[in-house]
Amino acid sequence: MKKVFIILSCALLYCANTFAQVVQENELALVYYFPQTLMDIDITYSVETEEAGPYSRYAEKYLGTTDVITVNSQKAEIISVSVRPRSKADLSRPVKINAEDGANMQLLHILDNGILYGYNLPPTALTSTEDAGVSPANHNKPKQPIVLPLLEEQLKVSTPAQKADAVAKLIYRIREAKMYLLSGEIENAPADGDGLEIALKELNKQEKQLVQLFTGKRSKKTVVKTVQYVPTKSEEKPLLYFSLENGITAEEDASALPIMLNFIARKQVPAPAIQTKKNDKKAPVPSPLLYNLPGTGIYTISYDGVTLLEGTLPVAQFGIAVPLSKNLFSGSKLPTIYFNTETGNIQTICHE
Repeated sequence: MKKVFIILSCALLYCANTFAQVVQENELALVYYFPQTLMDIDITYSVETEEAGPYSRYAEKYLGTTDVITVNSQKAEIISVSVRPRSKADLSRPVKINAEDGANMQLLHILDNGILYGYNLPPTALTSTEDAGVSPANHNKPKQPIVLPLLEEQLKVSTPAQKADAVAKLIYRIREAKMYLLSGEIENAPADGDGLEIALKELNKQEKQLVQLFTGKRSKKTVVKTVQYVPTKSEEKPLLYFSLENGITAEEDASALPIMLNFIARKQVPAPAIQTKKNDKKAPVPSPLLYNLPGTGIYTISYDGVTLLEGTLPVAQFGIAVPLSKNLFSGSKLPTIYFNTETGNIQTICHE
């Protein structure tokens, strides 16, 4: 954030809905921008996969179990949808203040991205709101596959049945080794409890991998897909395509249906000019300082006819520019004004 001190020019007249403000090169002017509202739409879904083991048909014969996955399958499910509004400078809506003589405005505070933050703020230390963008280091090394020792009979087998028999024998040997470890009947057993725990953990891991060759394995992962949407008008459009088999996928996927966004724009409309009579008081003189009066967006996100999320949010680009009265800055004490950097409207205004 930066603090700008400037002596402003004589009052400039602005139309509340006009932004034909062009800055010329080398022109003495201060420019800030109204914000633009963006929507980050987070779609969280899960993908559950079942993978059959190569020896599934021998599971009952060698391991005595019928709880076996025999067919590869995958299913996906939408868990939640959320919307995170954020803002950036709207370069199509600048506000230009000429640095000429005659005005007594000063002390404008503008963010580094060009959005107006405040006016005549207390001289407190302003901390940077920028995200360092440094994600914590992941010190977890990739898991290395466990290489199990091949026994002589495993090297000689050729048919699937023989391979299944050899793997089953290895499973039973691992189980025997665990039993001997726990009973203390094995040579070179770990001398302490920690060593025993590590040895058992490794044997359990090897046994699980081998058993899954018969029973198959299940896995489940959670995925978050973010879609950025910039509101510009009322519309209905697909955000992306989702399949109950494959999750987020391409439009060409025959099993996919669109996740739809229905957006309704409620734009601010400038009030008609009021005609004053001769005896009436003069209309307030506008100052060069403008704030944004945002509009509204109403959104509904659905999938296959089911509403996943609906809500309302202020939308800066649907707003109109409104000038502050010049009389506000004519007293002995200048006002302190905070602007909402997400929408551009006035957040607080006070005289100390």
